[in-house]
Amino acid sequence: MIRPMVQCKPYNRQGGFTLAEVLVVLIILGIAATIVIPLISDTSGMQVTSAARHISSTLLFAQTSAISAQQPFQVVFDADAECYEVRDADGNAVADPAMAGQNYRVDYAHDPRLQKVRIDAVDFDGGSKVWFDRLGAPYTGPDKENLAALNAGSVNIQAGNKIITIAVEPITGRININ
Repeated sequence: MIRPMVQCKPYNRQGGFTLAEVLVVLIILGIAATIVIPLISDTSGMQVTSAARHISSTLLFAQTSAISAQQPFQVVFDADAECYEVRDADGNAVADPAMAGQNYRVDYAHDPRLQKVRIDAVDFDGGSKVWFDRLGAPYTGPDKENLAALNAGSVNIQAGNKIITIAVEPITGRININ
């Protein structure tokens, strides 16, 4: 027996999008926004925070180098040139342990990652350098023969409207970021 073919009506779809299509578009837009917004937003806050952490680690590097070498090390800041570097007891530049063949020097004016950062103020008992002795205690002075115990020491850096202070405590040499 032959059955007659049943004709189906074509589905009459009305205009609009399904829920799945809308969700896929929203997810794609969300992913694109998380990638694009940080690229076009102001990064000065991130730069100054990164710079503060780097200054803190530089001070700690000089302190631990002084302890391990059993001789004074110094960190010399130049606010006008927007840079700082680590030097040994004789004033010679110290090699950067992370960059073979280069001195441990940070120059904000020539570093594209930190160009918005400025060294606002440096005050280590009125000077621009801090020394660490063989026990890691902080000192100030013009050279290794004329050192005095640090009473107060700090570096202020700024990017945009954000200012961060890196302080070195007397006696212990503890480094704080405020």
